[in-house]
Amino acid sequence: MKRNNIFAAFTVASVMLFASATAADTAYNDPNNVLPVELRYAGRVNNQPLIQLTFAGSKEENQFGITVTDQSGVVLYSNNVRGENFSKQFLLNTDDLGDAVLTFQITSRRTGKSVSYKISRQQNTTEQMNVVKL
Repeated sequence: MKRNNIFAAFTVASVMLFASATAADTAYNDPNNVLPVELRYAGRVNNQPLIQLTFAGSKEENQFGITVTDQSGVVLYSNNVRGENFSKQFLLNTDDLGDAVLTFQITSRRTGKSVSYKISRQQNTTEQMNVVKL
């Protein structure tokens, strides 16, 4: 019985780990090359993953370029934005994208500093059945 509970806990933990999109910061930890942006997984809307890009700029650093590419280098989205403190949300259509690996590159238009984030989706399905002695 204890072995089944451990297996079930491991299965649930692995599903929670791999069922959502992951965002990894691929920028160097160089303090001189840090942009005031953060990319994170914000949840699901209509069963599609929602990615939120948050900007915490300043008056000196308030112009950014956003480019989203797939693993083949095809540009899926490109835009210039301006502002100090704001966020931008991206709803990823998994029906069209499938398991594509996306790269978000954010570049400061004034300083040329940039940061890249890689988005990949992994999904596992698990069925669990509990038998409890009454």
